Amino acid sequence: MSLQRNPVFDNLRAICMLGVIAIHAGSLVIDSGTPSEHIFMLFEILSRYSVPAFFFISGYGLFYSHPLEKELDYWRFLKKRLVSIGLPYLITSLFYIAYSNMIQPDPHNWELSSLVFKICFGTAFYHIYFLVILIWFYIFFPVWRYLMRFMEFCSLKYSLIVLALLQLHLYKASDHFWEYSEWIVAHDWIYNLCQYRLNYLPLFYLFVFMLGGAIARHYGIFKIFLTKHPYLITLAFLASATTNAGLFYRYTYKWGMEWEFSANTFQQLSLPGFVYTITAIFFFSMVIDRWPEISHKLLSRFSDRSFLIYLIHPFIMDALINQLQYRFGIMFNQVPMLPFYCAVVLIAFFLSELIHPIVHKIKNTFN
Repeated sequence: MSLQRNPVFDNLRAICMLGVIAIHAGSLVIDSGTPSEHIFMLFEILSRYSVPAFFFISGYGLFYSHPLEKELDYWRFLKKRLVSIGLPYLITSLFYIAYSNMIQPDPHNWELSSLVFKICFGTAFYHIYFLVILIWFYIFFPVWRYLMRFMEFCSLKYSLIVLALLQLHLYKASDHFWEYSEWIVAHDWIYNLCQYRLNYLPLFYLFVFMLGGAIARHYGIFKIFLTKHPYLITLAFLASATTNAGLFYRYTYKWGMEWEFSANTFQQLSLPGFVYTITAIFFFSMVIDRWPEISHKLLSRFSDRSFLIYLIHPFIMDALINQLQYRFGIMFNQVPMLPFYCAVVLIAFFLSELIHPIVHKIKNTFN
């Protein structure tokens, strides 16, 4: 018997994907035809909910489809997840390595050590690290199940608070400059494990993942909260969004900081970004739940193709910029950012529609 899909979190994926594309487009704002700090703030600050929200959705999905009351067939589970996520990750990584090599040829790109490094740490392209963290969440899923049992035994509410504080403390400790000892620098793999810790360690997103799992196990309480407290959820979201925007403008106008520095300071793992992520998850879930027909029509198809869109959208951005420049003679500093963003979203969607049947056939051969 197939499990019933949750339309709230299905459609939340689409909102998250719009945020991911915005983040990656945000790095181009300053070079666009509309180098506005307001657009940059919208893309780079107020879209930062999207990456951790995907881990939230994954946590919900895993704990919903594999409840603690049933025994986990770990190897079957892992095989299925590696086919659905690991195989696309590997193919996409190789594609972007080839694409990068085509733009800037370098024979070292295809050396075995370079390939292994890029695959293990998600550095084949700037967006791909997310899947490495997700794969590690899958690999350690039995550990997260034990953790959930322990949290429920103690007190799920207070355990989540403690876990949130631990995660924030972990990021704060990790955010400081690390001066490595000579023996670490001398061993490449040990050095890379330390240096690229944010690219693979799931601990930095463990709270939001476990929050999704907790909601999967107690969805009725979550549903009641969304229904009874829409104004509280909206107020918390607006207050958090205003705080993050205000911090960005303070750094920009009062302290004269570069936009990129401010974005990195208030990214999703910082305290302001963390709070904003949680309020955004609740707010968007409430909106989707409150107006299901409207959200379904606008988001469901985009949600179905969100994974493919995630994989291909950086290529779409690069290709669109190159086509505008070399085919039409339009330099990027003449291109307004918001229409460019919309074009990337639409092109990525239509291309994902075209390649979905091919991907579906490949996937079926491994199942």
